[in-house]
Amino acid sequence: MPSEPGIRHDITLGLYCLPAIIIISVAGYLTDHVAAASIETGGAITLAFGANKTWGGSSLSLLATTVAGLIFSAWLGSLTGNIFSLYVAGALLYTGLYVVMANIDVSAWWMLQQWTITYLVSGSFAGTPEHALLRAGLVGAGGILQMIILVIIFQRRKFQLRDFSPGTWKRFLMHFLVKYKHRVHLQWSVICGMLGMTGALTAVHLLNLTNGYWAGMTLLICLRNNYRDTLSRVQTRVLGTLTGCITAAGLIDYCSSSLFIMAGFIITGFAAFTFSYSMINRSYGLFSFLITTMVVFMISGFGIPQTGIALHRFESTALGGATAILAIILTRMATRAQIMKVSRSGTG
Repeated sequence: MPSEPGIRHDITLGLYCLPAIIIISVAGYLTDHVAAASIETGGAITLAFGANKTWGGSSLSLLATTVAGLIFSAWLGSLTGNIFSLYVAGALLYTGLYVVMANIDVSAWWMLQQWTITYLVSGSFAGTPEHALLRAGLVGAGGILQMIILVIIFQRRKFQLRDFSPGTWKRFLMHFLVKYKHRVHLQWSVICGMLGMTGALTAVHLLNLTNGYWAGMTLLICLRNNYRDTLSRVQTRVLGTLTGCITAAGLIDYCSSSLFIMAGFIITGFAAFTFSYSMINRSYGLFSFLITTMVVFMISGFGIPQTGIALHRFESTALGGATAILAIILTRMATRAQIMKVSRSGTG
């Protein structure tokens, strides 16, 4: 079968990402610092999802830049989360850059997605400046450990790894400013994406939804350039989230030991980032199912009842999906109205 080499490659690459996650999880379990380990594992998992990507032809450039952005975003989110208006303002800035970058550079767009998600999550766990530094340090430590292990492996395998070049950022900025200068403006997609993020976070705040950052994450992940793709993403993500919540909650209810939860988190995490390398476009619903089960297992490590986690994730996912659909509808209406206005003025 033609697809078999690709699947084998994905599984192999996924296995290379496991050591960092296992080391952090086991260390957290043995030292009774499960919560801190979960935060640190978040950084390692993020880089696992980017293990097959490059930036400027370099895996190391992408991994290093992603880690730097994760550290800053975790720190900023933990600080601004104390003041809702500042938190929303930061989310809007991230969202605007995220939507614009989709038309400019795929790798930078992916990194911005991870930074935005980290910002949204960290804002829900706001605290003192010391807490913000600790959270940023934990996220960064997990990411750095994953990066070091991957770099060591990449040096012995024929992956796309070039030496990290400080000129990568310079070349990217020149490419951004010169070739795509005409695209960097407030398009309707940017405006409506920011409006959608405002609506999602405001609804979470007013309804006092637990772990409501999932609404903003769903908005980012589901929002696409056209209505049909966005609606398809929302449908498959909501269905995958629902089935993932039911499955994970049932498994944890059947066996709630810490070792089982840790093993479930590692296994589902491995399945999720391995599936994301080349098969995600074939079945986004299955990917959403795997991500959801992973998240429920991970947060259950905090000692939170799994039924509560599952319900919170489904509520926030449905809210984020609804705002994504609304944002793309508004984008479509506003764009069409502007085109007709220009057309009428041109024929007048």
